[in-house]
Amino acid sequence: MKLNTEQREAIQHEAGPLLIIAGAGTGKTTVITERIKWLITNNLAKPSELLALTFTQKAAREMEERVDVLMPYGYTQMWVSTFHAFCDRVLRQEAIHIGFSPTYRLLSDTDATLLIRRNLFQFRLKYFRPLGNPTKFIQGMIHHFARLQDEDVTPPQYLEYVHKMKHGEDKLEVEKTRELAHAYKQYQELKVKEGLMDYGDLITDTLYLFRERKNILKLYQEKFKFVLVDEFQDTNVSQNELLLLLAGKHANLTAVADDDQSIYKFRGAAVSNVLSFRKNFPKAKLIVLTGNYRSTQEILDKAYRLILHNNPDRLEVKEGITKKLLSIRKEKGDPIRFLYHDRVENEAESVVKEIENLVGNGKNEKGENLYAYRDFAILLRANNYAEPFIRAFLRHGVPFQFLGPGQLFRQPEVKDFISYLHVLDNFEDNIALYRVLSMQYFDISARDLAAIANVGRKYNFSLFESCEIVLRKRNVPNIRFPTISEDSYQKLEKIIDMVIRHLKLIPHESAGQILYYFLEDTGMLKNILEYRFPLDEKQSNNISKFFSKLKSYEVDHQDTSVNAILNWITLSLELGESPQATDTDWFFNDAVNILTVHSAKGLEFKVVFMVNLTSSRFPSIEKKEQLPIPLKLIKEELPQGDYHEQEERRLFYVGMTRSCDKLYFTSSNYYGEGKREAKVSPFVYEALGDDVVASKKEVKTSDQLSLLAWQKHEKEEKKSKTNIQPISYISYSQIDSFRVCPLHYKLHYILNIRPPVSPALSFGSSIHTTLKDFYQMVKQGEKVSKKILLQLLTKNWIREGYTSKKYEVEMIRRGKNYLENYFTKEFDPNVDILVVEQPFTTTITLDSRVVKIGGRIDRIDDLGEGKIEIIDYKTGRIPTQREVDTNLQLSMYALAATEIREPPFQRKVEDIVLTLYYFDSQEKISTTRSTEQLNLEKRNLWKWIHAIETSDFRCSGNMLCVSCEYKMFCGIYNME
Repeated sequence: MKLNTEQREAIQHEAGPLLIIAGAGTGKTTVITERIKWLITNNLAKPSELLALTFTQKAAREMEERVDVLMPYGYTQMWVSTFHAFCDRVLRQEAIHIGFSPTYRLLSDTDATLLIRRNLFQFRLKYFRPLGNPTKFIQGMIHHFARLQDEDVTPPQYLEYVHKMKHGEDKLEVEKTRELAHAYKQYQELKVKEGLMDYGDLITDTLYLFRERKNILKLYQEKFKFVLVDEFQDTNVSQNELLLLLAGKHANLTAVADDDQSIYKFRGAAVSNVLSFRKNFPKAKLIVLTGNYRSTQEILDKAYRLILHNNPDRLEVKEGITKKLLSIRKEKGDPIRFLYHDRVENEAESVVKEIENLVGNGKNEKGENLYAYRDFAILLRANNYAEPFIRAFLRHGVPFQFLGPGQLFRQPEVKDFISYLHVLDNFEDNIALYRVLSMQYFDISARDLAAIANVGRKYNFSLFESCEIVLRKRNVPNIRFPTISEDSYQKLEKIIDMVIRHLKLIPHESAGQILYYFLEDTGMLKNILEYRFPLDEKQSNNISKFFSKLKSYEVDHQDTSVNAILNWITLSLELGESPQATDTDWFFNDAVNILTVHSAKGLEFKVVFMVNLTSSRFPSIEKKEQLPIPLKLIKEELPQGDYHEQEERRLFYVGMTRSCDKLYFTSSNYYGEGKREAKVSPFVYEALGDDVVASKKEVKTSDQLSLLAWQKHEKEEKKSKTNIQPISYISYSQIDSFRVCPLHYKLHYILNIRPPVSPALSFGSSIHTTLKDFYQMVKQGEKVSKKILLQLLTKNWIREGYTSKKYEVEMIRRGKNYLENYFTKEFDPNVDILVVEQPFTTTITLDSRVVKIGGRIDRIDDLGEGKIEIIDYKTGRIPTQREVDTNLQLSMYALAATEIREPPFQRKVEDIVLTLYYFDSQEKISTTRSTEQLNLEKRNLWKWIHAIETSDFRCSGNMLCVSCEYKMFCGIYNME
């Protein structure tokens, strides 16, 4: 993309605060990444001196990938992350300075609800004492606390507010507020006591750290010469305060924002942060990007016409600037079409037909297809509006993908497993057992199942009892049970015997282990791993992820019984907090995309349908907070107009500006069983004006859904081929994982199914963190001793992952033994240590393709005369000298040290010593590399990349698979 004048001006801004107002499609991500490159290449900052913050992990990854492509050489460390990931990183390192444990565990909403429910009596509630199920109240209380954190309100500030409440105020109101303030204080103390944090704490505790420990704040202010934040309009008050602290006196803060795209009020976002940026930084430079590279001018003009209705609370009015977007494409484009129908079913039908028409008949001058299915998006205000469109796509056989919440626990294949747990928890649960017996895998005759179930209902037997009677051929007076086929008999017998067998395991085994036995006993395990169709792959991935979640739960909770797991799943579903289902590489699938406008933020599509545009659906009806925080505690500046309507209008604006070529609005008279005629959304009128009236009168009879439309269009399902994107980053850990077992690599690095913390990982991390803290003390000139080293181990000890207290005690003893011997035999106070735990990233090139290689080095020592020693700590078998001389990991370290142009690297290959230090024997084995060896290793790295990209990812059957954390997902489990 050729840069325009405003973009170049923003990129080349040297110092001081900078506010970039980047309208939709104006290339803001390009500006941020090019600015990072410009700052580095002009020696204004090293990569490690830049902090770039955004709001989603996906956005952070994309930003980092773009920077990697632009960077001419590697770098040691770049801080590109979400706000929460940044704060987590800071607190893991610095929390000890404010008396918090750096090994805290993060709470989900479900965990927080369970924590309060478990300790409800400690809150001494009177006004809010729940009379029935406390879950809804607890959820409201947690949301109340989260909003206080968003607004940077601490428990002491809340209590002070209560203390200042006037005596003449409503006594009940005072009592309510006082009780909430004390509950907030109690909740925070409870989390600290148990070593827990929620996501709001990550921000507020980092703020507390920086405010209370100015020395730590100064370290980070000096560390980051420039701070850049994307989507600044989505920051809340606490996040904005964090940015102001980090900016410090130099105020080299670049904020990229568009107040017209602030759509996360439900997440605590405060658009006033954008409006007040110039108040905080009066000398800030303001640059407005209005050149739109995405949409036609027709779409942009109508979107602008809409958003003007948010005046005067817009930056355009407040700052006296022009934000009207101008299309770089220099084409007017087609008018926005408004499709109006009598019922939602016909609305959906017309959308599908229009898509089919454009895919089939849309051609360019060369006769090539203009559109593929992936070029279309159906944008919804809420996920639960998707069903009519899903049904229409299914009827027409049009490929689609619903990118909704995809709750893992609601996926059919996962619900089958949850149903089996319900059967084990209560074998008289007829609904759960019927679902299990109806599983497609078992293929039991539907007639036989219905016959057994009907007799059970008629004579008041449970389904389980009915099955037992039929199978055991027991005679029951006056009841004639049906005769079932031999095939159904054998299958039912196997299932009922299995249930009885597994019921006996409940007192001794975890729910996850029993479910694995279910997979094994039924023979489903092989099917899960050897899928033939895309749907099989998605289902297999969801099942794998479900087991991974169960294992993670088992690590963090003592009670892992069937009943405990069911309570956790039920509560998660009740709170709407089910983990996300697997959805890999959706952007590469040739299918129509169905998603909410919120989910579409940051995306673009050639053709967009904004559907269900009625006054009760878009704008949505405002949902009041269950326990709103007092207005006097809200620190953001509230707008003059209706903030909910303004937020909904901004959301509509975002939806409109996702479209490149064509934009459709659709609406209906009636939805569902509603007998009241729906009104067209006021936003449609605001965008289109009088054009709506003429369109509204057109209800084409040809679009009416006929009986023939219900006939399914059968399409042959294609064989599955795992869609592996080209590798853009590789580390030694990834290569080693693939070398041991390709299936392990796929589960970990492609499907992102993270295993629970293992004893080896906890132990290794504890040792590494201890040595890191120890050598930082040495570097700072502090007095150290063997006693201090062991105290650091106690401070940094990670308890997660150990199967028993006895095992943990044994590993603590081993860790102390390692460190005592290390201090005696290896520690030399005179050694000049350059860095510890040093991350790095560099690149390798083949033809025109560039791939990042990266990792983390345990320690680098200065040997004098320009020479360095790179040291990596190890446990386990000691290799031969020949193995060390060809060790790939050490070669990757040498590549980084020779190719990265900043300290402590930028060395000649002959000035690098590479060392492995083994704790078990307290031995060091050293080696070196030559330029020829490094060139050979680059070729080897490309061979590994090719092997991974062309792999079928089958389990290798390696002897190490027996102790693999993913062993439940492959047949090697039977080796034990």
